[in-house]
Amino acid sequence: MRNGAAIQVELLGRARVLLSEEPPRQLERKAAALVTYLALEGATQRRRLAGLLWPGTSERKARGNLRQLLHRLREKLGDHGIEGDDPVWLCDGLLVDAVALRKVVLTGEYSRLSSFTGELLAGFSFEDCSELNEWLRHQRGYFRDMRFRAAEEQALQLEKEGQFGTAMDAARRLLNLEPTSESAWRMVMRLHLHQGDRSAALKAYHACKKLLERELGVQPSFQTQELARSAEQPSFPERAPPKTDVSELSLSVLSPPELIGREREWALLKESWAGNQPVYIFGEAGIGKTRLVTDFCNAQGSWLLVSARPSDPSFPYATCARMIQLLLEVTSAHALERRVLQELSRLSPMRGVEVRSPPSSPEEKLRLSEAFAQLLSLLGHEMDAMVLDDAHHCDPASFELYLRAQDLLDQNASSRRPRIITCFRTFELPPPFGELLHRYVEAGFARKLLLEPLPPDMMAPLLSSLAVPELESLAEDMASYTGGNPLFIVETVKSLVETRHISKLALTYLPPPLRVVLILEQQFRRLSPDALRLARLIAIAGTAFRPRHASRILDLSLEQLAMPWKELERARLLSGTSFTSGLARGLVIETMPPGVRDGVIQYILFLLRQER
Repeated sequence: MRNGAAIQVELLGRARVLLSEEPPRQLERKAAALVTYLALEGATQRRRLAGLLWPGTSERKARGNLRQLLHRLREKLGDHGIEGDDPVWLCDGLLVDAVALRKVVLTGEYSRLSSFTGELLAGFSFEDCSELNEWLRHQRGYFRDMRFRAAEEQALQLEKEGQFGTAMDAARRLLNLEPTSESAWRMVMRLHLHQGDRSAALKAYHACKKLLERELGVQPSFQTQELARSAEQPSFPERAPPKTDVSELSLSVLSPPELIGREREWALLKESWAGNQPVYIFGEAGIGKTRLVTDFCNAQGSWLLVSARPSDPSFPYATCARMIQLLLEVTSAHALERRVLQELSRLSPMRGVEVRSPPSSPEEKLRLSEAFAQLLSLLGHEMDAMVLDDAHHCDPASFELYLRAQDLLDQNASSRRPRIITCFRTFELPPPFGELLHRYVEAGFARKLLLEPLPPDMMAPLLSSLAVPELESLAEDMASYTGGNPLFIVETVKSLVETRHISKLALTYLPPPLRVVLILEQQFRRLSPDALRLARLIAIAGTAFRPRHASRILDLSLEQLAMPWKELERARLLSGTSFTSGLARGLVIETMPPGVRDGVIQYILFLLRQER
């Protein structure tokens, strides 16, 4: 194989390597699994890979097997395939279709979706590698769902642009992917209505109803029935021109011009800024942590933003290595003593400085902390603040170093230091770190700021600031639908404006925005099985929900029911017996197997009849 030749790896469908001017090379089972894991998870330690691929085998033998497999793969992929010794990773120049599909979805290039076909590692089974098998099962589900959501977004985009015929083709492709998907059937119905064909919309509804009864033995959901009822009324917007010019989304919709409802938080930040006291900001995904910090720091002076990444926990000191590299770039690092630079080189190599290995002994860790504290002090002479965002992704070694350096700055009253603000997602911080931060706050070394959803009375001012007059009448419904989460609000508004359906009715039938779905699905995955079962039951029962019914249906005593209930409340999915947002409730119902959903409904009705 010639070095530099384009190398493509197909993991969707048959696993094979495509080389320029050479026949395709098939990947055997474990080689395909190894490439897939590195492609989707990134750099990985050899010990982890050996354990996944050869469970139950001695570590020495598993590592030997891995060494041979890597050798064969390097022969097959050439010099531009696999890099690193420990960890190992795929070269950036390797073209992997599964990675490309993920990028297409994230960047919204939906027109390229049709070029990706086949299931991830189709035809391969890994029942002899239980952990790998479970990982692959999850990834296959993720890719299936991602494809469907992306195809749905593509159809919505075409609908927004008024290309109803092409959007109908996309909607029918959705039905080919998932024939029993009610969201796809609703899209078909809605597109018929756009074209003024109420009869076709109702025919689609009855076809959907017949299919669900035949395949799953259930009735269409409330949202589908509601859309069918609207098809029988003259209220659905057919070809009427939109009230708002949405040829392009305005900047006010893409990014609200004003920070609404954060006056208390702003005042606390200002007070902490004046006293140079570190601040820990907690909040759920989409609650507006980054927006608050960005607006506040921009108003105060110069600042540096560093972000932890989801892959950081796999690599000791990954977060701090990135932080040190940025600090060296923006400060006058040459002013530091050579011994300080040598300690920093343990994490961030520098030209002309002897590179040392990462710290292992307590003495080495202390010297590195002292050097890091001096670098932070140097930043304090050149910038007003540093923000560490997404700190819940911080690796343990970095987290310890980060806090220890701040301790050293606190102990040295004469040192100049930047203001430090750290942002975390609520409930995603490992417990030991949370306990440590709690002690810092209790001792008065730092301030804690918990960002809550926007209260209902802030919804009208926020919608008013978006410069779309039709939205203002939806304030109450929007508050209930989004639960006051700013990102949920903005994404929902974008969906309403893009599809030219700015009405209360649209909130009942438009599919939830993809970004919101991804956040909520991540929350659902963190729930225990009992909490997820309880969430489904409450979502289906609605106002008819009773704890005693949950006790019988879930086979849990009322005392046992308290734990999953508290879990849902801690996750801010539930408040009392109601969901905190209509989006969360709708997604719970939408992702529930229709047969199970209908069975639960029938059982609830049976219990209610018994009580009469």
